[in-house]
Amino acid sequence: MTDGQSDPRRRARKTALLDAARRRFAQDGFAGTSVASIVREAGVAQGTFYLYFENKAHLLVHLRAEILRDFSAALDRAIARDAPADARLVQALENLYAAVRRHRKMLRVIRQATSGDEIDRVWVEGRRVLAGPLGRLLAEGRAEGRFDLDAPPSFSAHLLLSLFDDLLFDALEYRVPAGGRATLRGATRFVLRGLGVARPRIDDLCPSTARAA
Repeated sequence: MTDGQSDPRRRARKTALLDAARRRFAQDGFAGTSVASIVREAGVAQGTFYLYFENKAHLLVHLRAEILRDFSAALDRAIARDAPADARLVQALENLYAAVRRHRKMLRVIRQATSGDEIDRVWVEGRRVLAGPLGRLLAEGRAEGRFDLDAPPSFSAHLLLSLFDDLLFDALEYRVPAGGRATLRGATRFVLRGLGVARPRIDDLCPSTARAA
């Protein structure tokens, strides 16, 4: 199956289908969205759909990959800043929170859908990609004397991402364990403390009295 990457018209049709699926999924949910409604929204023939996607669930692989690319860009923007490693880590988690908010509707759809191996592999690979720059940031913080790591930086990065994997979505969607902003603040302080950052520095980077939202 070709993905049409070399043909602008095919890329445009694929993009139109993904945009239509995103809108239909957000409005009707995964179960309530049919391929017929997606192609109708995209303005293409139903046979065109199967030139790009095997089925409705296959769309989620592409949409999840888009989300992960945005997560990666959000982390990269924070890590590239000219600031101490602990400040960049706080900004990275703030950017990740903002990205979860941006994609909240689609993350809800992905959770509702039956998870398949291919979708799971996209997420596992995405976490591996995100752990790369985050691990380098943790290594820089250790070299600066700001982080005290008991495990290799790459392993610590995976642990950190696992902590935030569903936490921020649950906080935004269900206010569990608290509202989004309060959960971000508490989790950030927890991570900094676990990395050996002194409490006065944590209070400076992430005040405990910040307003919850």
